[in-house]
Amino acid sequence: MEDLIMTKTTICIGLLDKDTKHQEITTIDAFKIAANIFAQTTGGATITEGTGVYTHDDGTVVIEPTLVCVIYGSDQATIEKAASMAKVALNQESVAIEVCESNSRFF
Repeated sequence: MEDLIMTKTTICIGLLDKDTKHQEITTIDAFKIAANIFAQTTGGATITEGTGVYTHDDGTVVIEPTLVCVIYGSDQATIEKAASMAKVALNQESVAIEVCESNSRFF
């Protein structure tokens, strides 16, 4: 079996609205929005639920439900487009993007 180095990107998207600091979109609806965005831009993602802690620009600290989205093989411009779309659609102050090389392949 041949090793394959592939880009693995993880995008964490909190689900508390940046303005109200409350969850305005249900987790399942947020999942559907994110899944649609990633299907359109990156070809897909693995999306799981998590919990995040975030400090807003105004100093407010929130513990929030979070979508953890893992994408393999997309280029940086595509990732940033998808992340930006999710950020706007879910009214987030920011999203976290982690990019690393992974010894991965689709089988």
